[in-house]
Amino acid sequence: MRKSILIGLLVAMVVAVAAMAAEVPAKVTIKDCAATKGTVEFDHKAHLTRAKTCAVCHHTMKDLTAENAATKTVEPCGKCHAKPEKATTPVCSDKTMTANPFHMVCVKCHKETKLAKPDTKAPSGMCTGCHAAKAAS
Repeated sequence: MRKSILIGLLVAMVVAVAAMAAEVPAKVTIKDCAATKGTVEFDHKAHLTRAKTCAVCHHTMKDLTAENAATKTVEPCGKCHAKPEKATTPVCSDKTMTANPFHMVCVKCHKETKLAKPDTKAPSGMCTGCHAAKAAS
């Protein structure tokens, strides 16, 4: 009897974790600071399997995991990086590779990936590798 209850609880836990993981978006449109360049369509699902931890990108949420993401509020990057409170926080409106937080993290990782695996599909180099064409206004 106890064994049946234990197995039932284990199955319920596995289902709950799977349901929470299902809440993680497969695709994300990054539109923070897209004033001069178009948005970036980000394959979140593909990056879930490649990043060592969620904190690689979600650096303010060290305890974030795919399993607990549905129970957390994950703020967009622009909340801090569009108009930073601290002068030391990178600003996403900066277009350089050394001061834009997306460029600093994303491009660095893509370059490292390209060096390790040249045939990867990770875009690098040209802006249009990540940014969609800016819609005419």
